[in-house]
Order: sequence, then structure tokens, then C-alpha cells
Amino acid sequence: MIKRLRLKGCNAYLIEDDGRTFLVDTGIPGNLKNVTEIVKGIDGIIITHAHYDHAGSAYEISKHFSCEIYAHEDDHPYLSGEKEFLFRGFVGNFVKRLEKLRKMKNFYPENISKLDLKSFEILHLPGHTPGSLGIMSGKALICGDVLRTVRKMLFFGKIEVRASSRNFNWSNEVYAKTLYRLSEMARIAVMPGHGEHVDVDGNEIRKIAERMENGLEGVQRKNP
Repeated sequence: MIKRLRLKGCNAYLIEDDGRTFLVDTGIPGNLKNVTEIVKGIDGIIITHAHYDHAGSAYEISKHFSCEIYAHEDDHPYLSGEKEFLFRGFVGNFVKRLEKLRKMKNFYPENISKLDLKSFEILHLPGHTPGSLGIMSGKALICGDVLRTVRKMLFFGKIEVRASSRNFNWSNEVYAKTLYRLSEMARIAVMPGHGEHVDVDGNEIRKIAERMENGLEGVQRKNP
């Protein structure tokens, strides 16, 4: 079972696996009340990547439910506060200033390799951050910010799959390689951290990877 929660900051997901319930991502700080209005108990939290808008409420939610937080070890230094992401461009610098207004509570997560899931596969999809994760069940992929979706004409029109902004990627070169890996899948149901769910085939992802590799994709742009 996968259920989307629309939290402040990002899409979060509840997954059920072998009688256990996990919350995937937590949004910005201050989402505890939103989660407890929907969920009576969880067995753990999975962080797809260490950015503020996905991990901001992890500490307070984990304390409330007395559960562990799991993340890829390459993102642990960012979640514990030992390292800090460097965003680029005007938008990136603006976001960094906003984050300082309500700081994320740092924490020490468990390594995702300690989490034994029966119905889901954990994929390491680096590039957006060093430890970006995907969580896959069948053809459904909870992908954090590895891919995002937008409507072509704001509220109407076709949903488009796009790359994450180059300004927020830890390594655009590594990120392009990850997109090429995903493009080898015939077709997946993308469940992003931002935007709506959409089915996408490998050819579409390959085109995004090629544009990213050539510096043409992942630039902040407005919807037409």
C-alpha cells in the first residue's frame, strides 16, 4: 500500500510493508500536527534525501512516535548538521535564507541498509544529493526529488516530468548518470516529492538525462 500525504513542503508517503507502516519524508519543520491528524502510529521514517523540505519535521515526528529515522549513509552528515548543502543561483541563495528563519532540528539517522523491507526495494539514486533514495514497489517509484512533475499550463494540460533544478543538485554530472540508469526501465509510475503522479517511459527519462548532461535541463523556469 502506498498513500500520499500532502504535507507542507513536499509530498510524503505512507507505505505498508509486512504489517509495518513507514512514513517516507516529512516536509518542512512544523508538520507533526498534520501527520498525527492522519496517522495514529508509524514504525519508522524513511528520508529520500537530506534537503530541508523533505527532512525538516523528521526529528519531531520520530520523537512523537518513538520510531527510528532511516536515510542513506551518504546523506547522514547533512542530516546531523556536520555538513551543509551549497545551493547555487539567486533562487538557491534565497532558499538558504528562508531555511534560517525556521531551522531544521538535526538528528542522527540509522543507515537505510538496516531496514529490511519485504515489498519494497530501496534504490540509491545519487546526484540530487549524495544519498538520494528511491523506494520501488512493482512499477511505482517514490523518488523524492530525483524527478518532479508540473502541469504544462499551471492548472490544466498535460503533466510533464522534469529534472530537478541544477541549482539544488549536489552533482549534476552524477545526477545525469542516475537518470540514464532509470531510463533503462521500460515504464514506471513516478511518485514525486513535488507534483502529481504520472506514468513515464524510459525514452522520456533518457531525453531528460541527455538535456541535463548538455546543460539544457534542470534550469529554473516558469510554466508557459
